[in-house]
Amino acid sequence: MSQAAIETTRASVGVPARSAATTSPVSIGTPSAISIGTQGWAVPGWQGLLYPSGLKANKRLSLYARVFNSVEVNSTFYAPPAPETVKRWLADTPPDFRFALKMPRWITHERRLRVGPRDLKEFLRTAELFEDKLGPILIQLPPSFGAPGLSVLSEFLRDLPVDSMQFCVEVRRPSLRSAGVRNLLHRRGVGLVTTNLLNEPGDVEAISGIAYLRLLGGRRIPGVTTPDPSQMTLDEFAIETGRWASALALAQREHPKGEHNLEAYAFVSNDYYGPGILPAAQLMKHLGIPTRLRSGSFGTSPVQGALL
Repeated sequence: MSQAAIETTRASVGVPARSAATTSPVSIGTPSAISIGTQGWAVPGWQGLLYPSGLKANKRLSLYARVFNSVEVNSTFYAPPAPETVKRWLADTPPDFRFALKMPRWITHERRLRVGPRDLKEFLRTAELFEDKLGPILIQLPPSFGAPGLSVLSEFLRDLPVDSMQFCVEVRRPSLRSAGVRNLLHRRGVGLVTTNLLNEPGDVEAISGIAYLRLLGGRRIPGVTTPDPSQMTLDEFAIETGRWASALALAQREHPKGEHNLEAYAFVSNDYYGPGILPAAQLMKHLGIPTRLRSGSFGTSPVQGALL
């Protein structure tokens, strides 16, 4: 078996149908090895759920970081944060907290990866400001990016500083979830993002030492009808999140032991199933990771019954 085949793995699990009340935690050994959070933290709708009413926006991150150990920073898709802002974010979070950064849209969507090393420098300089708290960098390809762009992707990945930073590619075309693409990413030392849009629940990609799960609401993908998770029943929601949690744990256990163990991340959007903090907390519950969300804060959310 080739080295690429050995280190390019997938974890796929099935969870038997059962009610939310009987869903038990997954034993993973070291829960802190899995980073769980949401796609952003400054969400006004979380007032009263995670944040007290009237809390200033610049005070939210420190409260968020008491519950979750990572966050996907969506704002870097539109503009880089100022160095002073990054310093404040670092000061507001504990030492083991991680920031996953979304690569700017002008690189991924406007230029469609047709950029050189110099074009990447400004963004990578921003990424370096996060120091030890820098998590993976998300390279989200647009839905129209298909097989004809693979040569461009290959050249783009060649210029990434994979020795000092982690990168993961998210595809929105089923045709790009192929063995050829997985091998390309492995050769370049880059991970492949798992999403509920193209992966079945419990089918987690683990490439180049990283598993990166994104749980999203329904999206428009050419030629694909994506599910709308908000339409799940409470039991279906509990079963699906249980499958994802089990697969993340399985990916860590079965990843080839080398110089580094597999790093696993999971980020939930605010339109997946109720406010994103609640499905993220549900993943933590499945994994046996304590959460500091107050039980009385869930209000009338449809996820309340699964968490309490």
